[in-house]
Amino acid sequence: MMAIRRFVALAVAVALSGTFALAQSAKPDTKKRSKQEQREIEEVVKVVDGVMAGQPAPTDIQMSITPYFLKSQEARTFVPFVLDVKGAPAADLAMYIRVVDPAAQPDPKAKKIEYPWDDIHFVPGTDVTDGKVNRVFMAAPGTYDVYLALKERLPEKAPKGQVAKVGVIKQQIVVPDFMNAELATSSVLVTDKVNQLTAPLSGEEARERPFVFGAQELLPAADMEFGKAEELSIFYQVYNAGLDQAGKPNIVMEYEFHKKEGDAEKFFNKTNPQTVSAANLPPQFDPSKFPVPGGITVPLASFGEGQYRLAIKISDKVANKTLTRDVNFVVKAS
Repeated sequence: MMAIRRFVALAVAVALSGTFALAQSAKPDTKKRSKQEQREIEEVVKVVDGVMAGQPAPTDIQMSITPYFLKSQEARTFVPFVLDVKGAPAADLAMYIRVVDPAAQPDPKAKKIEYPWDDIHFVPGTDVTDGKVNRVFMAAPGTYDVYLALKERLPEKAPKGQVAKVGVIKQQIVVPDFMNAELATSSVLVTDKVNQLTAPLSGEEARERPFVFGAQELLPAADMEFGKAEELSIFYQVYNAGLDQAGKPNIVMEYEFHKKEGDAEKFFNKTNPQTVSAANLPPQFDPSKFPVPGGITVPLASFGEGQYRLAIKISDKVANKTLTRDVNFVVKAS
């Protein structure tokens, strides 16, 4: 039985600090912009309009979106995402995000479609140096076409004939339903780094740093490859758990590691089960505000090189329901 070095999502700490409370609501940018910024917004919106109308998507900048899904404090799902960027110039960028419901019909009075999410960001070039940008959108459960455009910001008095680099991606994203009372989990977040915040974020900062929960910022791992000197850290939330007579959940979380050998797997090790129940939750724990937290941090020094699958089993002892989740990762020599 593998010993867990630390269980980051301790239920008592969660209940008192709000670190793993339901995700906050996010709002699109509404601030007043300068004439130059407004012109850049109009240009990048026009590019997305063209792509939606059937024009070829510009490919100077290539992108892909990795979304994560969390239950929010309203009826919509909180969707922080990592944007992987290739080919971006060493310059500031204008980013435009449009979430489109393909089944939506135009409003009969306005004669236009209202988008579930429509937002602009001005991104400093230094924020894209590692090829990744974190942002967020919110949407009700459903299937959406997400359009995201990046456009190089040119100086106000740019040389005549200078053309900005532009890229547009269209990616279909299915947003899960966490409001249907069925046992569910957020996305399993594998982290590279945990930052401790000394002060709450402003609304603008929250749009740019969507992986902040309470006083912690959980930055997603750049990939699923780890050295033996590193740790595997995962975090997630359990939603809609059954409640006992005291109004508390009773959830058991189990973690097993399996090593892949060719087309087969071999059991490697497992951790001690984790239980979150009335026995270790404070009286003031409110399940409507605080989901059941889950997560482990495991040193990888004892893992041999190779491919692994972490099998997560979540058992709701009150409702007699079970969920499973998998995390695939690779351990390298260094």
